[in-house]
Amino acid sequence: MSRVGREPRVNPFSTRFTQPGAIPFRFAAADGRAALVPKLEATRGWGQIVGPHGSGKSTLLATLLPALTGWRVRQVRLDTSHRTLPPDLFDPPEAGSLLVIDGFEQLGVLSRFRVKRHCRRHGCGLLVTAHRSVGLPDLHRTNAAAHAADLIADLLPPDGEWVLNGFDIAARLRRHRGSLREVLFELYDRWERGR
Repeated sequence: MSRVGREPRVNPFSTRFTQPGAIPFRFAAADGRAALVPKLEATRGWGQIVGPHGSGKSTLLATLLPALTGWRVRQVRLDTSHRTLPPDLFDPPEAGSLLVIDGFEQLGVLSRFRVKRHCRRHGCGLLVTAHRSVGLPDLHRTNAAAHAADLIADLLPPDGEWVLNGFDIAARLRRHRGSLREVLFELYDRWERGR
């Protein structure tokens, strides 16, 4: 099939459309984000967002951070290629500070203990994302299965339904242990092969 004279279709599963912050987090209730702010304030800024790899923890953070206007937010993002904290992290924080660490499980046990102790000593909040509980109050637990089909449908252009032919979203989520990110990677590859 010749594409001469036609623009190539952009892959709707490209990371620019699916990365944290590109699409808003989907809450079960309409007031989801608004409900989390007072919940975090009730724990003096201490909380954890817990869920499997690729289930929307970073997306939830990107959706939540603009609503945390009462805090002086300092955000650190850790991943498998970046597991060290900035050296100035342990400087005394300003009053009303909230330390946000995305990927808290990347730190070793002693580093996590040191961060918690620092925040307690200086009276600042600590909000983290992790795959499992790290001993902080639960702010939210992510579950990609609840909204995966709707999110994928929203990403697809009107003529793109073909990419889902024979693709069982729920089965793919189970295969990837709840990681919507991995499912989106698969759909990216299917789109590339099919266009």
